[in-house]
Amino acid sequence: MATVQTAASISLPTPIPKQDSQELDFVALTMAALHLVNPWAIEAKVDKSAPNSKDRIITLAEVSMHDTPQDCWVVIYDRVYDITTFLYEHPGGADVMLEYAGQDASTAFRSSGHSRSTGKALDRFLVGELPMHERMYRRPGGIRLSDIPD
Repeated sequence: MATVQTAASISLPTPIPKQDSQELDFVALTMAALHLVNPWAIEAKVDKSAPNSKDRIITLAEVSMHDTPQDCWVVIYDRVYDITTFLYEHPGGADVMLEYAGQDASTAFRSSGHSRSTGKALDRFLVGELPMHERMYRRPGGIRLSDIPD
């Protein structure tokens, strides 16, 4: 749930214009309301009881069940991402991503030249991590890459 922050002191620059009829001027009313509440100052409320996505363990078998355009998960550097909402926004197209739906896409992600900022942008799609025995990159004795995110 989100909470809306309001300004400490409220002063309207112009009064709401009065009209002769019973109808309200909705534009003036909306503008007055925007002075009272800033809709762009929304603060997300963090649920402390909900588990962190990094704490959720998801097996490759579970990931493999999410391989459709309506439910698409991929694994990149041992982390599981639900990219369903991003499929059709991807600059390379949805087909490129659907090739790896329900699978590990680390090699494809790395070889396509994604930047570090792209890797950080993935955080909003993070749903969990692979168990330690299924990891390839982020485990003791795993494949060493100096530039993968922590």
